[in-house]
Amino acid sequence: MPANIKHLVVLMMENRSFDHALGFLKSPTYAIDGLDGTETNPDIDGVEVRVSQDAQYQGDLKDDPGHDFKSVNEQIFENSQGTGTPTMRGFVKAYQAKTNNVARSHNIMRCFDPSRLPALKTLAQEYALCDRWFASVPGPTLPNRAFAFAATSLGRVNMNPNFLGLKTIFEKLDANNVSSKIYFTDMSMGQAVKFIQLNARKFLFFFDDFLKDAKKNKLPAYSFIEPRFNDRSTPTNVVLPSDQHPDHNVLEGDNLIKKVYEAIRSNQAGWESTLLVITYDEHGGLPDHVPPPATVDPGDQPANTLEFDFKRLGIRVPAVLVSPFIPPRTIVHTKFDHTSIIATARKLFIADFPNSFLTERDRNANTFENVLSLSAPRTDKVKIPKPASTPTGLALGSTPIPVSNTSAPTANEPLNDFQQAMVDRVLNFQMNTRLQAVKDVKFSVSAIATELDAAQYLEKIRKAIAKSRSGGKKKTSSTAKAKKPAGKKPGKKK
Repeated sequence: MPANIKHLVVLMMENRSFDHALGFLKSPTYAIDGLDGTETNPDIDGVEVRVSQDAQYQGDLKDDPGHDFKSVNEQIFENSQGTGTPTMRGFVKAYQAKTNNVARSHNIMRCFDPSRLPALKTLAQEYALCDRWFASVPGPTLPNRAFAFAATSLGRVNMNPNFLGLKTIFEKLDANNVSSKIYFTDMSMGQAVKFIQLNARKFLFFFDDFLKDAKKNKLPAYSFIEPRFNDRSTPTNVVLPSDQHPDHNVLEGDNLIKKVYEAIRSNQAGWESTLLVITYDEHGGLPDHVPPPATVDPGDQPANTLEFDFKRLGIRVPAVLVSPFIPPRTIVHTKFDHTSIIATARKLFIADFPNSFLTERDRNANTFENVLSLSAPRTDKVKIPKPASTPTGLALGSTPIPVSNTSAPTANEPLNDFQQAMVDRVLNFQMNTRLQAVKDVKFSVSAIATELDAAQYLEKIRKAIAKSRSGGKKKTSSTAKAKKPAGKKPGKKK
């Protein structure tokens, strides 16, 4: 691996499976383990529903697909116990349980024409696509993000937000005098961790800070970027979520991927010393045809007392590696999960790599630094095109549907389970942080019921963090500039 890689940047998005986002990239000349268009799942009436590549940015999944531990078992094994042979044929039936509507349950099989996700598609084909990257847990967001931070979820596969006791990669790097930062917009998994709560000024930064640090080649050794999770839009101030969690507009997230890439690309020295990882925390209930493989128990919890033995990974998710030291159209078939990020960070930045592991999971995880196989950086400039206005091809038997770039409002929608759990964690952060301005924030958290309510609370916390960092001055950096509500351009709300 080139010796001058000084920065590992991770962007973790939300709730999309590999097949759903990138499966239709498969072709005779691009031999990823993707889709050929004949794959099906049965509905509750026994009708086989074929995959299609006509997924819309928003609207297909108004009923959030199930991705709790029981639902994932049903999707993989067609039973809630997770027993027998994994068939990967339970996605439509599992979605029926959420929609209570047979016709709408078929929407789960709508996958993207990759040309509609130009940033993800282009970076995948111009650099490296990993087609064996799996979620760390067959379950929801919080345990998977915990694994990305700490190679464990403390023996949990549910949305219990209490992760105060996690010992994370940030703590491990800090103990070895290696710099790291979490860049976030409205809330971060880091706010749920005691060590980061107590050291917020050192580790918690805003996405605008990332853009500035990348431009000036001042990124830390390890960066973890979290998207915006909540819609803060009002009739006069449009601030859209970018996490791609159903039913947020997926194009907003693709634009975030583009922005992160272009920020790193803007500084030549930084570009030539950075490895960017783009991945997703879990599949979000969306279909994939590859059965999750075996793995190792993290080994940090007592045996025989767990709901799950942690010897099986979650469902496959998109993962792209970006560096000028990677040849175009690289396809990586190595098995990875989110703890591969931790293992790679340790290998890159900690001298005693073999003995610096957090749990047995990251000790045994495959690393991906060997994907950087070129001896000199590429000199070409990869540009991200505009999204295709319509799908360029459709699977066998599919019917084209109108596609739209515009966002429907979600600000007045109830919080999903992840949003609610993280609001609880941010409240705990507020109570435990050493930042007095954050402690002083007044807000009726018990009255939070919608995305807009949560976003307004989180914005107050963000401003208080910024005030603390600036020494108490009122001036703060903006983490998400308001968009004009006119809706004249793709991705804008009307």
